[in-house]
Amino acid sequence: MPKLTCITTTFNDGATALTAVGSVLAQSFADFQYIIVDDGSTDDTLAVLHGIADPRVQIMRQANDGLSSARNRGLQHAQGDYVCFLDSDDLRPNWSFAQIARIIDDGRPDVILCRGVLSELRGEVSGFYDDEVFFQLDDACPAGRIARTDAGFARLRPLMQRIEPQSANKVIRTEFLRASGLVFPNGHFFEDIYFHTGLLSAAQSVAFAQQPTFTYFRRYMRHQITATSGDRRFDSIAVSKMTLEAFARTLEFHDAAIRTAVLVSCLRIVAWCESTISHQHRPTFRRTVRAVLAGIDPLYLHIPPNLPPHTGDVSQIQSYLDEARHAA
Repeated sequence: MPKLTCITTTFNDGATALTAVGSVLAQSFADFQYIIVDDGSTDDTLAVLHGIADPRVQIMRQANDGLSSARNRGLQHAQGDYVCFLDSDDLRPNWSFAQIARIIDDGRPDVILCRGVLSELRGEVSGFYDDEVFFQLDDACPAGRIARTDAGFARLRPLMQRIEPQSANKVIRTEFLRASGLVFPNGHFFEDIYFHTGLLSAAQSVAFAQQPTFTYFRRYMRHQITATSGDRRFDSIAVSKMTLEAFARTLEFHDAAIRTAVLVSCLRIVAWCESTISHQHRPTFRRTVRAVLAGIDPLYLHIPPNLPPHTGDVSQIQSYLDEARHAA
């Protein structure tokens, strides 16, 4: 059994996918399985992938069914002790798996949360969107790992929620993931917030990789969900509703700070989608958000004053909360 399985999904990426593939195969740590799931490409992607000659690579093909379905397909075949993800147009530095392996050997946490690097449209490189959160975690948890039974876990859990809900910044113990029953929500975009929240709600131990382990690229002329302005953005509402309903069934729901952090993390995505959706969709988008907030557990709307700063900036979603309370 390899120590690590990495899963990459691809759809009509062609030679672009070789950037991600090459970065994985160039890792200094070699004990891994690499699963590439082609989600029904209609261009030369499959031919490009079949040109890869490495026994660690396993290529799968399915009819086009979406990113979540492709990731779930890869998870079914993961043989590694731990599993991670890499999108087909991003990359990992060659020390990434070695750093992850050291953290695994040092305590076998359920989840490792990893810092990343952002490459902007013109090639400018900076820290990923959640760099400041990782710095706060480093200050609050210098050991770099924490268990749910530790006294400080509940205090740090809202801060973990504020880490970007992105697939490449997580490494997960495979046995724990399968026992939790958590998968990506098929048929939806903005799927990562659901997976992110469910994972952290179930984890009994979490570690933090402060040295960046992936580079996320924003690209010109590439099909990226975060770059669209059409009705796909409504999926952020649907997935947020699924996330809030699922979280309301957990024990953590009764901690006001964690509950508020989950609400803020969901509605930050929704608010961003509203700000970038085309004008013709915006009134309907807003009405749909109000309808969803009217149907969730009312405890979400009762946010105590003087919550700890790790909870997040409630003011970012205040207009949504005001409208929902008025309607109630």
